[in-house]
Amino acid sequence: MIPFILFVFFTTFTYGDESVKYAAIIFRHGDRTPVDPYPTDPWKNESLWPVKFGELTNIGKSQHYALGKWLRQRYSHLLSDDFDPTQIYVRSTDVDRTLMSAQVNLAGMYPANGKAIWNSDLMWQPIPVHTVPEKDDELLAMKKPCRAYDKELDRLIHSKPYKDRLSKYQHLMDYLSAYTGMKVKDYYDIDDIYSTLYIESLYNFTLPNWTHSVYPDQMREPACYSFTTPTGTPLLARLKVGPLLKHIMAHMLKATSNDNDLNHHKVVMYSGHDLTVGSVLNALGLYDGNCPVYTSTILFELIVDNKTEPAGHFVRILYRNSTEIVEPNVLEIPFCGSVCPVERFKKLYDNLLTVNWEAECSEQFPALLGASFVVGLCLFVTIYIAHKIHFARVYKQYRKNVVYTTVQNPAMAPTTAFNV
Repeated sequence: MIPFILFVFFTTFTYGDESVKYAAIIFRHGDRTPVDPYPTDPWKNESLWPVKFGELTNIGKSQHYALGKWLRQRYSHLLSDDFDPTQIYVRSTDVDRTLMSAQVNLAGMYPANGKAIWNSDLMWQPIPVHTVPEKDDELLAMKKPCRAYDKELDRLIHSKPYKDRLSKYQHLMDYLSAYTGMKVKDYYDIDDIYSTLYIESLYNFTLPNWTHSVYPDQMREPACYSFTTPTGTPLLARLKVGPLLKHIMAHMLKATSNDNDLNHHKVVMYSGHDLTVGSVLNALGLYDGNCPVYTSTILFELIVDNKTEPAGHFVRILYRNSTEIVEPNVLEIPFCGSVCPVERFKKLYDNLLTVNWEAECSEQFPALLGASFVVGLCLFVTIYIAHKIHFARVYKQYRKNVVYTTVQNPAMAPTTAFNV
């Protein structure tokens, strides 16, 4: 087992004339057991594991408790010591390990003290975590049905570039299929096996001999590439990540317009999965090809520069892809840099921020497009006919004028054709 190492940086995030006024935090859950071991897995007996398959382990709880304490230090200037629902909003996917990760994270952010102590034998206080069933969640779980998304994804995976790239791993997929007892046909399947082997190696289970020639080196790249597929085209990114980024920006814009208003959320936190983190990074053009590990965290920060009048507002994105509490890396936003003016950020990611998910994913949306086309065509024909009638009248009047003018003055007769 790799020991969990905690480094806490006691840093204030107000820099002279610049300060963080709002933060949106997206993180992956902590350490878990395998979700679905492959058929021939020698360690697929659930009794061998500390908790049921797919559940958060004690290590995972410790990881998120430590992350919560670090977040408290980083954003202590935004949050009061006592929980205030007007300051922070927390949402999780409707999965045990993400809900539990959010809860222990909040335990680290809001230690019970003073009036928050309600049971002296339990130094913990309940903090609300919001969620909706995955089948109804287009915001965070990103699993609410969307026909337009499914159609575009099908188009992508059947495209020649996608097939050509995947074919490079055909030998690997055939090899994995032969030894795992499952049909390995794409990047997702490779990642599922890779993830299981990774967890088993963390827990010091001896991996089968057949894995030695492919794990981790040959499997890592295609497994991590799987995180690009859900947002592999502009439309996929718009429908998959658009609602979440739109939610983040709505809170950020409130913070820019209400700096003196204490009743807007200063921290918004989202507890999700590696696919959540990978999809957001890829949609923003920031994914580096490395699989998001447990507790990997994206930070969206609103920076206010008070040196300008009025104060300038900037977006900064940071990323920590580590199970250890280390300083996150500041990411370079494409075509904008490490800090990006809010208005420019909105323009750069207009494709994501302008999504109307309910309308675009509606079963009736293609029919509405067809109806709009018919209406538009009828309108065009009507305008064209009206134009022709008007033009014919003008031409008729013109002919009358020409005949009259020619009779009065033959030298003024037209010398070129009049095209209708």
